[in-house]
Amino acid sequence: MTKGDFVRAPIPNKKRILVVEDLDNERDLLRIVLEEYEVMVASDYDEGLRIAKRQYFDLYALGARMPGGTGIELCLRIREFDPNTPVLLYSGQGSFGDRSEALSAGAQASFAKPIEVQEVLGTVRKLLLVSAQRLRDARHAEFVAIREELAARYSENRRSMAMAAERSQRAVRKLLRLKAKNAFLNAGGARADFLRL
Repeated sequence: MTKGDFVRAPIPNKKRILVVEDLDNERDLLRIVLEEYEVMVASDYDEGLRIAKRQYFDLYALGARMPGGTGIELCLRIREFDPNTPVLLYSGQGSFGDRSEALSAGAQASFAKPIEVQEVLGTVRKLLLVSAQRLRDARHAEFVAIREELAARYSENRRSMAMAAERSQRAVRKLLRLKAKNAFLNAGGARADFLRL
């Protein structure tokens, strides 16, 4: 990873992808294939995990094997702090050990090397489209939760205000009764008469 990868400011509205791959030629190829996106790269497990924790991404593309760990292990670690961002795992063995192992680790898709440009682009676009749909669903759920909370607080505030108004009215009535009683007694009236009246 070069110093420029860290210094470069994010491009607004461009989807961000983290590629974790130890082979220079594979990283470069993926960078070229994914040129319509903002691509950051890491060359090993620790660097990939560190970058994934410090920044946000719209998709993770993880190689099967890398210094310090495997793509599946990295996927599991990423899922601890980023449970919903799409993960794409790829392998040079022709099959990903077990596709089911990749999926159970939290990946949404996997493919085998050598990289086929259309397969990679199609998979990435599909994963980002599904993610965008989930974003709409999540925003709707967020809106509904906020609306329900505001309605509950409004109702609670209305009840609190009604109770406060009632307490205030009781206090005013008590104060008026006390003043009336004092005026009645000071004017020579009997306490029993005041209570009867």
